[in-house]
Amino acid sequence: MMRNGRGGRGLACLALAATVILAAMAAGGCKSGGPGTVVDDAGRSVTLERVPEKIVSMAPSNTEILFAIGVGDKVVGVTSYCTHPPEALAVEKVGDAWNPDYEKIVSLEPDLVLAVGTADSDIVRALENYGLTVFVLQASTLAQVADDIELVGKVTGAEARAAEVAGELRARMRAVGLELSDLGDAERPSVFWVLDSLLWTVGPGSFIDDLIDLAGGYNIGRSLGLAYGQFSMESLLEADPDVIIIPVLDAATPEALAAIDGWDTLTAVVNGRVYQIDPDAVSQPGPRVVDALEQVAALLHPDLFGD
Repeated sequence: MMRNGRGGRGLACLALAATVILAAMAAGGCKSGGPGTVVDDAGRSVTLERVPEKIVSMAPSNTEILFAIGVGDKVVGVTSYCTHPPEALAVEKVGDAWNPDYEKIVSLEPDLVLAVGTADSDIVRALENYGLTVFVLQASTLAQVADDIELVGKVTGAEARAAEVAGELRARMRAVGLELSDLGDAERPSVFWVLDSLLWTVGPGSFIDDLIDLAGGYNIGRSLGLAYGQFSMESLLEADPDVIIIPVLDAATPEALAAIDGWDTLTAVVNGRVYQIDPDAVSQPGPRVVDALEQVAALLHPDLFGD
């Protein structure tokens, strides 16, 4: 009887221990199930019951994030503009962020569609109407790019690698900020960021506006009050920027801009401070945006950032 009694107590202790362990695992966020419910950049609560195995990316920045955190092998569809990393070129194309091929996307049977936009986006609603799980990213600052990398890690089961990538981005941002920490407002050059030869530019609410600020410049596009807007040449002459940056060479060639009446009288042009930069990294709110930050900071403040 005593032997049976000890056995009963032993089993009871084991059962209790198992319950405690399971409770601890749940409290600690055990990944035995799916990512659970995660809030995206559009403020939507998205529930994933299991880690996705097939992912469609609806933007180049999303694609770059997915490959950077080590889940590129799960990407089954990308947009026609997704060219980085080179491995993305071999992935099935599903249109672009604003003109998706819904039939193609559905045929790929993705567990997750990583989109861009807002909660009331027609495209997001359409994707959901097809019964797809959609997670929206929409970074408007470089800090949010780092946050988004971690969000994608959370929904794809790659949290550790995502934390590393986001951590490196934040560290490099801090390094730039440290170099510029003693910069006064008067030492910040005014910047015009050219999107095309019609003088479209970036304003408040765009991640490039944040990039210019972090790089130690002042974006004259803030006067527009919109994330993206258009200057008249008269307004540009009045603002007379110290620096002009041209990242989209096919839409705003130096020759096309030079042909605009009055362009050659701008302070930036007279002083030789019109810079052409690779549009690839600076046009996407993904992991390489910190490369663009370092490049722009060096252009604006060559005395602080050597070769």
